[in-house]
Amino acid sequence: MKMESKKWKFNISKAGWIVSPTTAFVFILLLLSVSPVQAQVIPASKVKVDVARLFENNYRKITNGDVQVKIIATPFADLQLPDGKITYKVAAGGDKILPRDVKRVDVYVNGAFVRTLNLPAQTSVYKDVLVASDTITRDQTLTKDCTEVKKVDVANRADYVLDSSMLDKEITTKKIFQKGEVIDKRFVKMKPDIARNADVRVFFVSNGSVMISIDGTAMSDGMLGDYINVENKNYKKVYSGKIIGENRVLVNI
Repeated sequence: MKMESKKWKFNISKAGWIVSPTTAFVFILLLLSVSPVQAQVIPASKVKVDVARLFENNYRKITNGDVQVKIIATPFADLQLPDGKITYKVAAGGDKILPRDVKRVDVYVNGAFVRTLNLPAQTSVYKDVLVASDTITRDQTLTKDCTEVKKVDVANRADYVLDSSMLDKEITTKKIFQKGEVIDKRFVKMKPDIARNADVRVFFVSNGSVMISIDGTAMSDGMLGDYINVENKNYKKVYSGKIIGENRVLVNI
């Protein structure tokens, strides 16, 4: 009598796939052998601290004030990333200090880019600056008697504050300053280090060495560090140079 071997079949899906028990067993082993993707979970509080420190260090390169950055919020409670060393890099907003803006940060794990974060932040820059110790009237000369030095947040006007060294110059006000108000240099008049039409000495420098110096005439007012045009009347030539001292201009050639 002829015996027919029985062929076992195994249903592994609703789609009706029919496989042998051996194939099913191998398939299950493959599923069990696949390792889950490793990940690390970073709390939002740590992300805030790390990103704030990143921007603080960056801003200290462009200002001598006491910089404090606070990340106000994150769009996540925890940040899930692949396992590895995490680094943050400034993607935008690192070259200009704004009191409130959105910081863009690229996230890398083991040197590979993962994602970009957009985080609202508040930035403060504290500096020792001149403030009015009492009411200062218009056209009044600034002196130690009517001013004092205070550490204040100047993030929204860092380019317009004055420190105590400026009291060595002749400065008068163009507006009334109330007691405690920061002295804003946009509203004062300073005696320039070089006045328009003043006689100046012009030094020509090449590769750091002074080559020659000539007499010239300033074509505009300027303070130490400013660039102005000067004219040599003998040769009728105009040069652009940097003010390096009282009635002294440096021209690089």
